[in-house]
Order: sequence, then structure tokens, then C-alpha cells
Amino acid sequence: MRSTVTLVAASFVVLFFGDCTAQLKSDAVKAKNNSSSKGTTCYTRLEGEEGFLESPDYPSDYPSNQDCNYDIVRTSPSVCGIRLYIEDLNIPGSLAKGGDVCMNDYISVESCVPEGGARFCGNDSGISHHYNFQPGATAIRLLFHSDSSGSGRGFRIKYKMVEDCSSYFYDIQPSGIPPLVGSATCFTRISEPSGTINTPYHPKNYPENLDCVYQFVRTNPNLCGVRMKTIKFDLQSAMDTPFGGACSDFFHMPSCGFLCGKMEFSWFARYQPGATSLEFHFHSDESVGLTGFLISFEQVYNC
Repeated sequence: MRSTVTLVAASFVVLFFGDCTAQLKSDAVKAKNNSSSKGTTCYTRLEGEEGFLESPDYPSDYPSNQDCNYDIVRTSPSVCGIRLYIEDLNIPGSLAKGGDVCMNDYISVESCVPEGGARFCGNDSGISHHYNFQPGATAIRLLFHSDSSGSGRGFRIKYKMVEDCSSYFYDIQPSGIPPLVGSATCFTRISEPSGTINTPYHPKNYPENLDCVYQFVRTNPNLCGVRMKTIKFDLQSAMDTPFGGACSDFFHMPSCGFLCGKMEFSWFARYQPGATSLEFHFHSDESVGLTGFLISFEQVYNC
């Protein structure tokens, strides 16, 4: 019998906002056009070290059938990520079966997988999230989508550039692979158009105390992402804590959410604008490992 564990969010911090009248160094360039029978597209480019992004017509209800991109531009090479402070969120929307993915209307971080860790709807104001820039990326793109099922006030989100991402697995040092420590590190550089990735020694149990990095290289700027699908996925199950499930062994895209336990997934991991690669990380603790994972992949041109 297959069991699925709940996604463990990458970051969750309760904030209390005071005076929001301070002058912010932000330069937003907006374009709202390209109407079609399928809806309206809009684009906002945010170039300051900090600033705000808002849904169309905020604080009035946003229109139906919108697809809006927000590019938060990396201001310098020393910037490693962004912090999003959700000051106001009012996006009615249903959740997919399982309760962790917003359907209908939502705002999402386009490059993050699994989607449950990076789609927002409902009324969860007053929280913050951190997201890393991929290697070489010039921006992080957020997407706001609305369908024809209803509307709400939308969102107002403050962003701020971050130069210390050490708490969010930004610069992971691959470990040695027992018993080959000293002669092999757990780092896989992937430039092939398709294939598989796996935990060390799969289908045998993976060793303890591992940190493995899987780096997908964007060999052509027209590549837009990597399609991935589980063939086998069996890590230690999440532990129960007062704050929800916590993964001790896990697989993740840094800053986007953790996966563990037995599960199946099929997702599309997008490159951020300008990115030269994207990375996944596998970690095992000191406990005895399981059989791990075997995941198929395909580099994709048409997104």
C-alpha cells in the first residue's frame, strides 16, 4: 500500500507589521495588454532592492481570467535570494485533493517544485517565505493566475533582496560516498537531454550522513525546464512534531519544500530567467537508509 507524506514547507515565519509608510527603493515597470479569448496577460518588472507587488486593481477585486508575471530582478551577484512578506492575501480558491495545492486562483513561485510549497491562496496574511536564486539567474518570476470561478481583493506582498542564504541550503557541499570517502563525492552534473538520477547504490539502501547534489545544466538558453517523474521513491517517513511533519531524510529543490516517505510525483521544474543550471539536494541522517529513489528526467524546450 502506497502512502504519501505531507509536504514540509521550506520556511514559515509569523510577522507583525508596523508602520509601512517608509520610502522604498523600488522601480516597477508594468505592461497590461495582450488580451485574448483565453484571458489577459500582464507583466511587472521590479528592479529595486525592496518593494511591493500587487494583484491587478488592488485593493479592489482582481479581474477574472488573468495570467500575470512578476519578475523580481537580482540587483547584484552578491544577492542569493529574496524574502517575501505577505502583508495582505485574499485569494479565494479551492485546494486539490490532499489539501496542499491551490487550484483556481493563486500566486506562485514559477520555478519551485513541488507546487504545494510555492502556491498561495486563501487568507494567510502576515507570513514570510524565502526563495533562492538559481545559479546565474537574473530574476525570480512569480505568476498570478485567476480563472472565471470568482474573485477577491488579491494580494500585496513586500519583497526584499537577501545576501545571506546559508540557512536555506544555498551553497551545499556534497559529502563523500561511503565507503568511497576521499575518492568520490556525491555530486552529479547532468547535461544529457534525458535519463535518470538515483540515490547512491540504488536499489540497495543508501548510506547514512549523505549530502548529494544533482545539478541540471542549461546547455541551451532555449531550454526552459526539466520534466521529472518518479520510478521509485522510498525515504524515511516524516516524524510527527508539534509543528507538523518533519523530514530527517529528504529530497528537495533548495528553498522550495521537502519530500520524504513513499510517494509518486510528476512535475516540471523551470529554470529561472537567465539561470545556467538548477539543483536538487538529497540528505540522509545518521539512521539506517532505505532504497531511496530512481527518477526519470527530460530537458524541455517547449514550456
